[in-house]
Amino acid sequence: MWAHIYRMDIHAALFIGFFACPGGGVMAKDVHKVYVVFLLAAGLLSALVVGIHGAGYYSTPLEDRPFHPQYNSLKPTGFLGQGYGVVGSLMITVGVIMYSSRKRWRAMANMGRIKNWLEFHIFLCLLGPILVVYHTTFKFGGLVAVSFWSMAAVVLSGVIGRYFYVQIPKGIHGNELSSRELVAENEKIGETLRKQFGLDADLLKLIDSAALPSKPVAEMGLMEVMSFFIVNDITRRSRLHSLFEKLQKRGLHGQMLHRIRTMAARRIMLTRRIAFLQQFKRIFHYWHVVHLPFSIVMFVILSIHVGVAIAFGYTWIF
Repeated sequence: MWAHIYRMDIHAALFIGFFACPGGGVMAKDVHKVYVVFLLAAGLLSALVVGIHGAGYYSTPLEDRPFHPQYNSLKPTGFLGQGYGVVGSLMITVGVIMYSSRKRWRAMANMGRIKNWLEFHIFLCLLGPILVVYHTTFKFGGLVAVSFWSMAAVVLSGVIGRYFYVQIPKGIHGNELSSRELVAENEKIGETLRKQFGLDADLLKLIDSAALPSKPVAEMGLMEVMSFFIVNDITRRSRLHSLFEKLQKRGLHGQMLHRIRTMAARRIMLTRRIAFLQQFKRIFHYWHVVHLPFSIVMFVILSIHVGVAIAFGYTWIF
């Protein structure tokens, strides 16, 4: 039953994410929002339903679980318990293979945007580990513990890697943009703000000041960079409040003020990414050095675990 539900989730996500765009081209913003919301809702709902269904069993002390009515079904070798492990492991494996193939095979280069594949990869590789945890019934020991913590490290590093990834600007098809392309777009925005909306040099300087740290970027360490980005995102609106007050005093209101706000936000993002572009490319490169070994360890132990289970006859529905 659960396997059927997860197959429907995956098929629907694939349709929305990759086939809703004619020719695998650019996904419309509204369609992309539906796609992301669908993945989020499907993941949360699946994890919640499984958790609620087995809450009584999982909260029962280990020594009392064999006497619980759901024991035969939810134990690691039970129909549902083993099913969670099988489906979760398949989701992780499929997620890794699909995304890696999309990045590396030229034949798949035009099959949708790499961003959408990454989001589907994240969906599978977040929900999959959750199901694997339900499969273990929250008991970790021996070789399984090594696999579990490797999996946890992969998930955590994946979330961090996603943050690094989105900081590296990309074009419409997902390929990285050069500093020259970013500067050209930023200059175009500045020119529009000056000529079309009449912003002077002081106001442009105020906008740019909201994007840059007080300390030279080259002297900032990893934690300083991440702290700056997080704080900057949180405080950006308040820091630009004085700018919009000045614009309102000049008689700019309504639609025009909204357009200036949108362009100013875009300029801040571009200015910040131009300044930190090389740092984030270097950080993302080193991130692979951390993420890959944990992934290998996880899959090696997973293979051993599956092999042992099959050897002892635990083949689930196959």
